[in-house]
Amino acid sequence: MAADYALKRNALRISLLAIASVFVFEFVAGAVTGSLALLTDGTHALLDAVVTLILIIAVNLAARPRDTDHTYGHGKIETVGGFIGGAALFVVAIFFIYEAAVRMAGPSSLVVPGAIGFAAAIYTLGVDVLRIAVLGRAARKTRATTLRADLYHAVADFGSTSVALVGLWLVTIGFVQGDSIAAIILGIFLAYLSTRFAYNNAVELTDRISPRLVQTVRSAVVGTEGVVECRDLKMRRVGREIFAEATITLKADMSFEKAHETSAQVERNIAASLPEGQSSVTVHFEPVYSPDLSLESIIERAAARVGGVKGVHNIIVSRVRTTDRLEVSLHIQVNRSASLGEAHAIASAVEDSVKAQLKDAGNVTVHLEPLMPEVAGIEPVSDAEIQESIRSIVLASSDIRGVGRIATFRTGSDTLKIDVDCAFGRQATIEQVHERVTDIENRIRGRYPGSIVTIHAEPS
Repeated sequence: MAADYALKRNALRISLLAIASVFVFEFVAGAVTGSLALLTDGTHALLDAVVTLILIIAVNLAARPRDTDHTYGHGKIETVGGFIGGAALFVVAIFFIYEAAVRMAGPSSLVVPGAIGFAAAIYTLGVDVLRIAVLGRAARKTRATTLRADLYHAVADFGSTSVALVGLWLVTIGFVQGDSIAAIILGIFLAYLSTRFAYNNAVELTDRISPRLVQTVRSAVVGTEGVVECRDLKMRRVGREIFAEATITLKADMSFEKAHETSAQVERNIAASLPEGQSSVTVHFEPVYSPDLSLESIIERAAARVGGVKGVHNIIVSRVRTTDRLEVSLHIQVNRSASLGEAHAIASAVEDSVKAQLKDAGNVTVHLEPLMPEVAGIEPVSDAEIQESIRSIVLASSDIRGVGRIATFRTGSDTLKIDVDCAFGRQATIEQVHERVTDIENRIRGRYPGSIVTIHAEPS
C-alpha cells in the first residue's frame, strides 16, 4: 500500500509540473497569435493543473489508515477526486464550444499564425506524451481512479492540442474558420470523455458494483466443496480495495473444524475471483438441516452449540399422538465446578436452542450431569486397605456373584480413580445391572468423595 501511494503521488506530481509549463507556453503563444484553439487549450491546461492538484490532495487523504469514522478506510476520497476532475473537464469543454461558436459568427478570423504558435503546440504534444506514459504506467499498477482521471485529461490534452495544431495549419493555408472548427471538435470530444468519466465515478460513490463481478464471486462461493447455499452476498468498492461479505450454509452434521476449514476456503476462492488488487473478505456460516438428518442428530447439534455444554447423550424423542407434538429429553454434561444456577442457565439455553430447530417440539427436559475430569496421566496406588474397602462395598450387593480386578490410581490432580470388574447372574437384565452398578458407584463415591469410579459388569 505504501508503494502504491508513493507511485500515485509521484506520477501526479510529474503531471502537475508538466501541465503547468504547458499552460505558460500555450497561453503566451495564444495571446501572441490570437488563436482561440491555443488560448482554450492553454486555459484547459490551467484547469488541468488545478484538477491535478486536487487529485494529489485526494491521494494524500485516501492514504490515511482506517479509523473510527471511516471503518472501510478513506479510499472513497479518490473517487470523489475523480468525479471532480471529470466535472471540471466537462465545464471546460462547454466553454470551448461556446467560444468557438461565437468566433465563427464573427466577421473574420482573428488568428495570426506564427512560429511561436506551432512551437507551443508541438511542445505541448511532447509533454502530453510524457504525461500519458507516466500516468498510464502508474494507473496500470495501482488501478487508482485519481490516476485514471489525470490520464484521461492527458489523453484529452493530446487530442485537443492535435486539433489546435490542425486548426492553425488550416488558417495558414487560408481556411479562416479552421481554428474555430478545431475548437468545436475538441469541445465535443472533451464533453463526451468527461461526462462518461464523471458518471462512472458518481456511480461508484453510490456503491454500485458490476453485476457480472457479483455473479463471478457467487459462483466461486457455491462452487466450494461443502457449501450448500450462498444466502447473502454484499460487495462494495472503496478506492482500489473491494470488500466482500458472504453468508453461507453448511450441513448441520459437519464438524466445527470442517466448517471453519470450508469457510476459510470460501474466503480464498472469493479473493481469487476478484480483480488483482486489495480485497477484504468476510464469510459467515450457518447450519442447515437436511431432510435425511435424524431428529436425534438435530437435537445433539442444537445442544452442543450452547456454551458450557461439554457432552450430550441419552436423547429420547417421543411424538404425542393426540397433538402430534414432540416431547424431548436429553442428558448434558457441564463442568463439575459449575453452580446449580449456572448449570440451570445452560439447561435453559439448551431448551431454547432445541426448540428453535424443532418447531413442533413441546417440552424439552434436560438432565444435568457433572463432566468427569480429564485424566492425562495416572499413577498406580498399591493400598490393600482401599482395595479391601471397595471389595466389601461391591459384595454388599446381593446381586453380585463375584469381584474380579480392582485397580486404583491417583491422577495428576490428586483424584482417586477406581476401576472394578464384577460378575452378575446371567438372568439379570441390563436395566437391572445398570441400576445396581449406579448404586455401587454412588456408595463408593460416598466412601471416597470426588473419586472417578468405573464398574465393568460381566456374566458370572
